[in-house]
Amino acid sequence: MRKLNAELPLRFERPFQPVLYTASHRTLVLRSHGRTDPGHGASEFAESVDVMFVNVIAMSTRARYRPLLVTATGDLTEVDGFPEVPERHRHRYVYLSVSDGTHDGFVVCGNLQVDLTGELGLRWTARSAG
Repeated sequence: MRKLNAELPLRFERPFQPVLYTASHRTLVLRSHGRTDPGHGASEFAESVDVMFVNVIAMSTRARYRPLLVTATGDLTEVDGFPEVPERHRHRYVYLSVSDGTHDGFVVCGNLQVDLTGELGLRWTARSAG
């Protein structure tokens, strides 16, 4: 399996939702809003947290997660109906389960980053808006 920037498994006991997906950069950001985010002053959490999936080639995600669980689940052959990735490229991707403990989804990506300050997602959101 490809080495990631974040240690797996990840478990966050707080709400997350997709806030950004850019097809051109193949980037997905799941964000847990903190009180520092505009419009989220009543959040039970002080800081925002971003989980960013980079070089996304396939995904099936939900609108909300609480908790958020991310685990490595195996190789690309486990994704039903997923187009075959040539063997010579498989080392570039990892198949991750994304779940709330009840509903399972997946993300096939090249890397994963976690930002415990929430700054990473704000930069990506500003970049895609401009």
